[in-house]
Amino acid sequence: MNVTPAMKQYYDMKQQYSDAILFFRMWDFYEMFEDDAKIANKILWIALTTRNKNADNPVLLAGIPYHAKEKYLPMLIEAWYKVAIAEQVSDPKAKWIVERQVMRVITPATIGLEGESYEDVKSSNTIVSLVKWSSDYWISIINFSNHSWKTSEFTTFEQCATQLYKLSPAEIILEKSLYWNTEIHDVLTKKYNLNIYYREYTKNSYESLTTYFATKNLESFGIEDKLQAQRASAMLIEYVTENQNQDMDFLHKLSYESFSWYMDLDDTTIKSLDLVFNFATNSKTKWTLLWVLDTSKTQMWKRYLREQILHPLQDIKEIQQRQKFIAACKQDTILLSKLRENLKYIIDLDMLLSRLSLERIWPKDLLMLKRSLIAVRDIIELIEKSENKTLKNIFN
Repeated sequence: MNVTPAMKQYYDMKQQYSDAILFFRMWDFYEMFEDDAKIANKILWIALTTRNKNADNPVLLAGIPYHAKEKYLPMLIEAWYKVAIAEQVSDPKAKWIVERQVMRVITPATIGLEGESYEDVKSSNTIVSLVKWSSDYWISIINFSNHSWKTSEFTTFEQCATQLYKLSPAEIILEKSLYWNTEIHDVLTKKYNLNIYYREYTKNSYESLTTYFATKNLESFGIEDKLQAQRASAMLIEYVTENQNQDMDFLHKLSYESFSWYMDLDDTTIKSLDLVFNFATNSKTKWTLLWVLDTSKTQMWKRYLREQILHPLQDIKEIQQRQKFIAACKQDTILLSKLRENLKYIIDLDMLLSRLSLERIWPKDLLMLKRSLIAVRDIIELIEKSENKTLKNIFN
């Protein structure tokens, strides 16, 4: 079949990114072809047409204006598709073929990195990798919302699956050797409705991580002798950096998490108590403990509250410290009201800082950052000038 130079570009890119919908920039449109066009027609409700209509086998085509990406991209992500964005990187008015390059692959866990308008597309900005060795399971967890990167070990799949249920990641990356493991697949997809991708990883994990962190060893991260933690983490960071097509400088620390600080709540308990999801009403937002407690003014605290509900502390000193802080706030209702008034001006700083490190912010983001920092300054001044000694001591 004879193809134009532009379509040859498309086919070459599509072969490289076969597991993603390819947004192929052509002038002022993102074009999708063949199977991608069929998916776009079904999910985006856009017209399906053809390229080279007079050919014996015309190519199916669907397209969206490039400036409508904010509208259509989330629809594909919410349907659990990845989207590869291929932009024009040379002058489209030049006489020769326009060069195009896939800038990055947007996935369910990383769409929040695209900009402030995308942050609410998914409730989770967490991505997890899972490997199995003998009877043990190892996971590595990247949370783009708070820049954290952790790894942990479980001696049974039940323990591992419960933790994954609590994390509720937008993506789970499994090594290809687990493809035929029906227990893992069925529990994660059918029971917990989690999104799985498979990946083959054959590199030296230790060398990959020491190169990434620019360190001689992994002792400071607590995984020097934890080979499977290294494998899960190396596989995960490779997946993320490949899709984002750049270094993730804000992920500069990896830690081992034992979860021993927290009370062990299994999924049955979480469901029975309606902690974060009410199965009777099929709702995440109403008639749950999180719904009752959540009067948060910031997205950061909403995430933190959910995490703490699912991971109750066991350390009595930490619990008493929290109670002391809450009591100090409630005793001074005027100060509390002023603090909450300032908190509502603080945007999701964690996600903004992630985008800042990736150079994906706009002038309005900087203006919101300025307003947030002013609010933080005002909160500090309110506490420092208050007569609430208990709150001042805790704050300091």
